[in-house]
Amino acid sequence: MKALRLVAGKEARKRIEDQGLTPDVVRMVVGASGGPKWLILRGLDQFIFGDWLAGAEGPIDMVGSSIGAWRMTLASHPDAAGMFNTFEEAYFGYRKEDGASPEAVSKASYRILDQIMGPDVCEAIVSNKRRNLNIVAVRCLGATASQSRFFEGAGILGAAAANAISRPLLGNFFQRAVFHSGPDVACSSVWADFDRIDVPLEPGAVHDALMASGSIPFVVDAVRDIMGAPKGVYRDGGVIDYHFEVPWHYDRGIVLYPHFYGHLVPGWFDKSRQSRRVKGDVLDQQLILAPTDEFVATLPNARIPDRKNFTEMEDTERLPYWEQVVEMSYRLAEEFGELCQNHDALMNRLEAAPE
Repeated sequence: MKALRLVAGKEARKRIEDQGLTPDVVRMVVGASGGPKWLILRGLDQFIFGDWLAGAEGPIDMVGSSIGAWRMTLASHPDAAGMFNTFEEAYFGYRKEDGASPEAVSKASYRILDQIMGPDVCEAIVSNKRRNLNIVAVRCLGATASQSRFFEGAGILGAAAANAISRPLLGNFFQRAVFHSGPDVACSSVWADFDRIDVPLEPGAVHDALMASGSIPFVVDAVRDIMGAPKGVYRDGGVIDYHFEVPWHYDRGIVLYPHFYGHLVPGWFDKSRQSRRVKGDVLDQQLILAPTDEFVATLPNARIPDRKNFTEMEDTERLPYWEQVVEMSYRLAEEFGELCQNHDALMNRLEAAPE
């Protein structure tokens, strides 16, 4: 049974065929929203960021929303391997009572950030010239920025209805906000829509930017007035960029995307709309790494962890389940490492991205 899928766009396949799949061919790494789904990628992240990409010569753009932003932030530290180990330990310290209210979730999340990212760590991440970190959030507009749950809810419903008509209409409710550690936002020109706000990331803003990027409405408190950013209410970047629908473009190299699934969903409101799944030229330079359906079927409960685990499972059930998923996730890393060493086998395993 194969554990790992490799889905490649046309140009990505050509460049891998010509140059091989080496750390120096990677120009960008992308991380999606998804909460505890990241646990299925735990072993792959440890290998890719802690080992494989550690010796890459050129700078690499790191882009993520929600948990993807947290992962890309860890990966942007010079000691990425140590950061992922520390994060796993802190993440497993979350308890069911920490989810009792949005306020409780926020408090627990900031506690985790304080535990893993002190001032020196934030400084090391932001000042790392080998990584351009891009933390993606949204700035709320109109009713979606209200402190009243009723009016915020009305705004969210309005945004969902507008998105059903046309995805660009989301721009009436949210602005894309990108907190970047490098000189500019990664691939700036190809995703300037949604009236994007560009915010140079300061070490003192890392915690708030990460909290904003994952602040799901009604689940986590919104973050207000982030250092260096226009005043306002900031929330989950997945509202616009759940898995990203961006035609990343580089003159050389590829975009690496370790992902929970072999497909991409543009925005949060598109999750149930299969017709909105990303395809065509948008995927041209991307290589998606994802668990196979057969591998997922062997996981406990035959599913990838998700946010419902926090509310539907007791800690005594959830934590052993997560631990087993993490242990099994290293299969993905093993397969990826083997394929990087065997060019013919790698090329035979590449699936064509959907057109």
